Amino acid sequence: MRVEYLQAFKGTIQPLGPAVLTIGFFDGVHLGHQRLIARAAELAHARGAQAVAVTFWPSPLSVVRPDTTVQLLSTLDEKLALFASLGQLDAALVVPFDTETASLSPEAFLDLLASVCQPIALVEGTDFALGHKRLGTVEYLRGLGEARGFSVESYEVRDGDERVSSTRIRGLLRAGTLTDATRLLGRAYTLIGEVVTGDQRGRLIGFPTANLRLPAVKTLPANGVYAVRVRLPGETKAGHAGVCNIGVRPTFGGEPRLMVEVHVLDGSMDLYGLPLAVEFVARLRDEQRFNGIEALKAQISADVEQARSLLAIG
Repeated sequence: MRVEYLQAFKGTIQPLGPAVLTIGFFDGVHLGHQRLIARAAELAHARGAQAVAVTFWPSPLSVVRPDTTVQLLSTLDEKLALFASLGQLDAALVVPFDTETASLSPEAFLDLLASVCQPIALVEGTDFALGHKRLGTVEYLRGLGEARGFSVESYEVRDGDERVSSTRIRGLLRAGTLTDATRLLGRAYTLIGEVVTGDQRGRLIGFPTANLRLPAVKTLPANGVYAVRVRLPGETKAGHAGVCNIGVRPTFGGEPRLMVEVHVLDGSMDLYGLPLAVEFVARLRDEQRFNGIEALKAQISADVEQARSLLAIG
């Protein structure tokens, strides 16, 4: 099924016709989002309509509360790639979010949508709200739908006693609770960044690392050492085993900012300037300070062997 990316909402867009819409920011495209998308696709195909995800960029929070530091699970490009990987959507509409968008009433926002498609159903989370001051709750939208000719369904995905949410997953990652974050995402958490030149200390001690420059909005897992899989440009799967360190390198006196360094096991490739995708598989240990280089090298060797075992290689 073809997925169409429509990123210029305020430009000229070819009309989509009848559509079942799911609207949201969809940060991380986690299990809850996946359920909404699957239901939208099911309804659309049963009714001969388009299944469409309507999302926003940048984060609405960064516009509504500009002094807030926004950390996300996915960039726009990553989110669209995740949409496509599900294989269920016919189109994704990206709405530029600015102060004008934030001021729109639910009715005005639906008028904009009606200019490019004919909404016949909305599929949303139970806590969804649309428009200025979040006036467009699910119940409010149901009332509008009666007048405008669309239905509204709402769903919630729970994990134990808690709702699956992007906020919860970000908290789990920051706490280093990788297993739970992976389960709620439905896949390994991934960082995608460009390899940049570092101080080459890893190479000098026998474990060359690729230093990643990452988008500022990306949520980083807790400081520590992780078993990872790496995907290189042009590859469809992350097939290279590795070890990733996130932290400030306390053995070398500390760094002024967090470093994300990846050691690809048994690899001697020149990775400078390349974008790498790093999938986090398991947390091996906390970051720690060692009493000398030899102690550090011994621990890295142990980390590598543990990663080999976890990743079932060698």
